[in-house]
Amino acid sequence: MVGSWLLLIQIDEISFLRINFDLKELVISIILFTIIAVVEETLFRGYILRNLMSSLNKYLALILSSFLFSLMHSLNPNIELFSLFNLFLAGLVLGSSYLYTKNLWFPIALHLSWNLFQTLLGFNVSGQDTYSLIEFEINRANLLNGGAFGFEGSYLSLFAEIISILGIGLYYNRKKLIPSAYKDIDRYF
Repeated sequence: MVGSWLLLIQIDEISFLRINFDLKELVISIILFTIIAVVEETLFRGYILRNLMSSLNKYLALILSSFLFSLMHSLNPNIELFSLFNLFLAGLVLGSSYLYTKNLWFPIALHLSWNLFQTLLGFNVSGQDTYSLIEFEINRANLLNGGAFGFEGSYLSLFAEIISILGIGLYYNRKKLIPSAYKDIDRYF
């Protein structure tokens, strides 16, 4: 996220304005995005995905729960079809680790950090304008900077989500392929 923010400044997509440190707003943002991450992950991965997996192929269950996750955001301000697609991919990212571990801690932590870093760096979060530690100005709204929807409406988000999906899949599938004699060695590296 920080790398993308720096890239957008470097290529003159956004212009840094100021630091806006407000401890009260920062604490409120942390609490707000923690609640959002816990509630959404409990609902979409802990309940919907888990229940779909009990009656469907796990990959079909992941796709359906990700579609519902995207659809839930369809009334957000400044939403566009591309943003909805990126939110679908975000659902795949968040659900893919749950698929392998049946554990909500990683999706909750990832969801929280994804949203929190967006707002701290000055992006709108899923179209919502919230407190930002860093304020910037969008020089010209487009799919590279995400425009009024925020980072999740950008090609950079698309790239990050695809890399994350592939990385999570490779990580967990690689662990399956390691012979049992080497599993203890793997945890040290």
